[in-house]
Amino acid sequence: KWTFAQAEPVKDDKSKEEALAELMTMLVEYREQGLDEVGPRHVQPYGKEGRIGKSRGWISERLCELADDGIHLEETETAGT
Repeated sequence: KWTFAQAEPVKDDKSKEEALAELMTMLVEYREQGLDEVGPRHVQPYGKEGRIGKSRGWISERLCELADDGIHLEETETAGT
């Protein structure tokens, strides 16, 4: 019988470009999975100590910028999505 050891936290050492590339990859994956909407709840688990390596605030700002630029996203009337 084993127990899981405490995982080492992932450092916020990704560059902004690397983090944005990872976010874009995730958006492609979500689209391929057939999601109709994506929001902070979809990326929160992958934030600062995860796959993207940046804070929730940073991620939210990038999602807004992508929607404003019409890249992958467009804004909805649904809050928190």
